[in-house]
Amino acid sequence: MSPALISALLGLFVIPLTISSVIATPNYNNNDQRITQTTKSQKSQSTEEGVFQQLNLTQEQADKIVEIRQQHQQKIIQSLENLRGAQEELNQMIIATNTDNQLRQKHDEVLQLRRELAELQFNTILKIREVLTPEQLQQWSKLMQQRRESLKNR
Repeated sequence: MSPALISALLGLFVIPLTISSVIATPNYNNNDQRITQTTKSQKSQSTEEGVFQQLNLTQEQADKIVEIRQQHQQKIIQSLENLRGAQEELNQMIIATNTDNQLRQKHDEVLQLRRELAELQFNTILKIREVLTPEQLQQWSKLMQQRRESLKNR
């Protein structure tokens, strides 16, 4: 598999990490956090190369996954930006003089944006799942479970 193709495919597994960090980290104005998140993404990319090699994707599978990713990438990026903005607004509202009702409305908006983002991610996974063989899907599941566990232990 070519290095360019591997790089394109890496985003498939970086998206869940990005989403997790968005949901778990509500303060997005902190530059140190942004640098840390970027560093984590870069480290995860090198790890993901191993994942793709372990899945042993055919060129046709790789091409289909790249296409799926391209179809969903902009929507996911926009959804992440919307979520970050709404979360930051909520953070500012909490320390301001907004009413409880206003805070609840903004909180509901943040929750809805999280649901929309999760739905986009899930739809992407469903489409990728169609491309993988049952053996690849099983291997992918194991690798992602190992990854989640290692991230929890950090």
